Amino acid sequence: MIRSLSIIQLFCILLVPVCLNAQIQAPTLEELMESALNKDHSLARQTLDIEDAEIELQQLKEVYLPNASVSGQYGFLANNVNIEIPATTLSALPVTIPELHSGFSSTGNLVKADLGVSAILYTGGKVPALKQAVKEKIKAQTALREKDRQQIISEVYKVYDQLALLQQVEVILAESEKRLEVNSKTADKAFAYGLITKYEKQKIEVARAQLNAKKLSFEGQRNLLLHQMAMYTGLPAERLALLRHILLPLREQDQQAGTVENRPEITALEASIAARGFQLKAAQTWWLPKVKAGTSVGYFNFFSSNIYGKTTMPLSGEKLHLRADKIEIAPNFNIGVGLQWDIFDGLKGKRATQHARIAMHKAQLEKEEAMEKLQLYRLKAATDYANANAEIDAKRKEMEIAENALLQAGKEFKTGLIKTADLLDAENDYQNASLAYHQSVFNQRRCSVELLKATGDLSVSALQQ
Repeated sequence: MIRSLSIIQLFCILLVPVCLNAQIQAPTLEELMESALNKDHSLARQTLDIEDAEIELQQLKEVYLPNASVSGQYGFLANNVNIEIPATTLSALPVTIPELHSGFSSTGNLVKADLGVSAILYTGGKVPALKQAVKEKIKAQTALREKDRQQIISEVYKVYDQLALLQQVEVILAESEKRLEVNSKTADKAFAYGLITKYEKQKIEVARAQLNAKKLSFEGQRNLLLHQMAMYTGLPAERLALLRHILLPLREQDQQAGTVENRPEITALEASIAARGFQLKAAQTWWLPKVKAGTSVGYFNFFSSNIYGKTTMPLSGEKLHLRADKIEIAPNFNIGVGLQWDIFDGLKGKRATQHARIAMHKAQLEKEEAMEKLQLYRLKAATDYANANAEIDAKRKEMEIAENALLQAGKEFKTGLIKTADLLDAENDYQNASLAYHQSVFNQRRCSVELLKATGDLSVSALQQ
């Protein structure tokens, strides 16, 4: 038996899907950027490189920590010694040494234990120089990561604007479709009264087919951009499909403000030069003395040892037998300071210094080259930005003229003053002019982003001002 649903139950069933859909909201620009920065694998690798360099710095700080070690040994010793000496006579004395065939064997137990502690006291200034070099290395890695961060922001923002541009295209096509429907009805009436030919009426159908083709192309491009944004951010497609924002020109920027010195590349190269300088300083310390301190406490015990002779003793007539129950040394303590001074190392230190000096000079040349290229890039970005602003004004004027011409053509078509082809030409002119205007806005926003990149000032907050 099927039970009927109450009004409250029916209301809940209908309300739940609505509530679930209401919870899905379009991501903000900050969320898009944050998701893309967190997802990017290159940034993750660079972060790991920085963490690895920080561990390297910590290792250098721990060079002066003492090293302690404990060692122990137990062994059972067994030896067999044979001695054979032929008879001989000493020339200086009338003494004859008889022939000797003898030897002995021995056994024993050995226990040995040591506790040693050592510490570096002075490295000739090498370790402090290397520490500063690693700090500059971390600074350079951080700057290069910022460069990649700005590149990611630029790429995500481009797709974000492309979606907005397609949104404007959608509006333009929807408006054209409405006008086309109105003009189609007018054309049907005119054809019925014999005011236009069948060929002119069919032009409306051709225009409708062309409009549908544009809509399909629009859907394909939008779908591709949504997948690209999903790849960048890792956000679900249903949320990204809700993205909506109006494509407006970005705020005017002072084209003379900002310098290329703020670029992350310059910061990284300056840090690299400083790091090379500290590496050179570290290499030059090869001839300075190194001081190390050490101490140890040991225990030595040789017990249950026996020595057995193989021949009888001349006097006693018995074989030799020596026994030691224990030979113990405890504690065996020592402490001292050691000095190592390489007065000549086979020119290794000199060659290392030469390599470090060449590396620093190369870094300086790289910075000079980068400065020249970045200054040229900034000049080009400022020029493109000025041209883009000027183009917006021109395209806006063309769009206004085309819109007025379309309105006038619509009125004249209704009164039979112009043909269908003239009306469709006016419609196409307006579509092209409107698309060109919005494309110019898109270009201005891209040029603005490039100008911010050229001065190293690109950030999410800068794009929202």
